[in-house]
Amino acid sequence: MKNLLNFFLKSKYYERIHPFIAKKIFKIFKIFFVETGLEVLPSNNYKLNEEDIVRECEKLQTIKNHEKPYITYTHLVDLITVMPRNNLFNFFDYGAGNLNLYHYLNKKIKNLNYFFYDQEKIIKILKNDKKIISLNNLKINFDIKDNKYDLVYFGSSLQYLQNYEREIFKFKKKTRYLLISQTPFFKNKNFDKKVIILKQINMHPDINYLYAFNYDYFINYMKNNNFKLVEKNFNRVTKFLNFKNFKDGFQNIDMYDLLFECIE
Repeated sequence: MKNLLNFFLKSKYYERIHPFIAKKIFKIFKIFFVETGLEVLPSNNYKLNEEDIVRECEKLQTIKNHEKPYITYTHLVDLITVMPRNNLFNFFDYGAGNLNLYHYLNKKIKNLNYFFYDQEKIIKILKNDKKIISLNNLKINFDIKDNKYDLVYFGSSLQYLQNYEREIFKFKKKTRYLLISQTPFFKNKNFDKKVIILKQINMHPDINYLYAFNYDYFINYMKNNNFKLVEKNFNRVTKFLNFKNFKDGFQNIDMYDLLFECIE
């Protein structure tokens, strides 16, 4: 039954069914991901709707008291609060998506510099908004290599990046800490690949693809680039999220939060 269900969810037939039926299937089986045989992520992965981005930006500018947004790392504010800092705290949000987290942290964290980084189409929209670019502590137009950061935050974003190693390498000796949250990892000593590629099906009709990282390979890569693991936790932010439909060979496959410190 499990193999048959995985086969259907992995197929194009699932992508073509009505969203109402897809929601019913998800409600019954609560399957989020299926393993694929892909070797690389599709080039058009994780498409964004520009109208939704504009609407979100306009809405945020009219709200004075912002509620806590969806944050993939629950203790983000607490973590920033206890981290060593100079006068300013330079926070780099890789895959920020929108300004929800900026507005929330801006209320909670004193002397915050917020570096917003995402797909070029999002950056372009924000650059054209005069109210947004006038915010002094919101950095949108910048070069990564020209700054140093206290914390780089990959909030459920690293797994969607085609060349994730290159993106991490950009922050070597550029940040004190690097946080990867809500990201899938697995262990398998008999598996010589760094990653497997998953198909994300819980957001139908939007279909995305992402990496699940071979934990030991990943930790060695970070170590070789002067990043020391200082904390590892299961991520339980998304209700019911599971990998129950995966083969037994992928030991401990789950969503994790990993915090690294940069060792000079």
